[in-house]
Amino acid sequence: MQDDEIKKIIGYTSPNPEMLILNKKDAYLEKDILTIASHVFNVEAAIKKGKKVDKVTIPISAQTDTGRDIEKITELLHDLFHYVLIEDIAVEFDVQFLTRKKRGRLPQMSSCRTVCLFSGGVDSLSALLNAKKYFGEIHAVSIIHGDQRRLSHIVDSLITDILKIEDITFHKLFAPPMGSQGYSQLRGFLYALYGAIYVSFLNADNLVIGECGPTMYQPRFAPYDTVTMTTHPFVMKIAKEIIDILLKRDVNLIIPYENMTKAEVIHASPYKKFYPFSHSCITSRFGNNEGTCYGCIIRRLGFLVAGIEDCKYTHDPIGNSNRDADNLASLLRFNYDFLFDYKNMPFYSKQTIEYYKKEDLFYRFSLDNFAAIHIYKMQKGKLNPYIETLYKEAIKRTGEEKLMKRVDKTRRAVFKPNFKKLVGKEYARSFQ
Repeated sequence: MQDDEIKKIIGYTSPNPEMLILNKKDAYLEKDILTIASHVFNVEAAIKKGKKVDKVTIPISAQTDTGRDIEKITELLHDLFHYVLIEDIAVEFDVQFLTRKKRGRLPQMSSCRTVCLFSGGVDSLSALLNAKKYFGEIHAVSIIHGDQRRLSHIVDSLITDILKIEDITFHKLFAPPMGSQGYSQLRGFLYALYGAIYVSFLNADNLVIGECGPTMYQPRFAPYDTVTMTTHPFVMKIAKEIIDILLKRDVNLIIPYENMTKAEVIHASPYKKFYPFSHSCITSRFGNNEGTCYGCIIRRLGFLVAGIEDCKYTHDPIGNSNRDADNLASLLRFNYDFLFDYKNMPFYSKQTIEYYKKEDLFYRFSLDNFAAIHIYKMQKGKLNPYIETLYKEAIKRTGEEKLMKRVDKTRRAVFKPNFKKLVGKEYARSFQ
């Protein structure tokens, strides 16, 4: 059953040597890690397709089952489903009988202390290059969904360019397809566990997950707003506990950018010339950054503040009144209220920020975004009328000088990546 799972995932794309090593009998632990991650990911996909999921049965090898707290993993996965999907889903493991009891010869890989996830986006690109600078030797792992061929080409192109100046070993793993039901909330869990496959192969100590703070702690802008939980602290801590149980040791999940804004992360990269070729859009279907989704918007605003060359976007909601500016307007409305009317903001918008004590982070983030609009206004001369009123009110209350001081502070790199920032050993308390 496990081999069928591996072959199914490999079948989503052309054969890839990095996946085929998981078919080796002695890679049963790494195969089990992939199987657990893929089943969790597919539960969310099934629910989005309208299916009722009450229970998920995950196959696992007898070897992995022996000497590990599988009951604890079961509890953690149940908590994960309940917290992220708001579903009460029972989890059980189906132990597969295998005759081989000891690990034999694993794929030949020299040990390396640090593994870094690389998605082809701005944050992961900056984290990859900074991790190389900080740790010296690293291995990078890219996870590509079966229906993301264009993103696979983007990642391959970036890898080729990066290899010209940095000696980084890259690995690519394929995951089940994302589908057309929107982004997955549990993909961050899948990515962390997939990264742990190479933590195991390389006997590494560290797994670096590069994500800026406002995305990790993304607040709701409206009562029923859907926010990304890809790298939410709760999801990361669940992943951390499960990885530790499976590998039977303490693995460091490093989140160096969790207290940095997008602009600070962009400016932090030691090599900035690769940025225009990176991908941040919520969809990879067209292979470019469309410009109106939340991911594209915070990217574009961040680049304006950082003062670094960006990519070309298909659409421009900042200056073009004919384009959808809902995401941009919602973000700036939140930023405006955060700066000038925080006390009266609704609970759902402050909940995550206050729980994790990230008021200063979002204060800087809010200043960044209005500073970016100000820079755009000075460069282009006009703004989308949907956001111009907010901008005028914001600059009236902050003053141009305060916004430009914030820009100067960002470009002087006052805030730097913290590679000693670890995901905690205990998962976060639920505040539902």
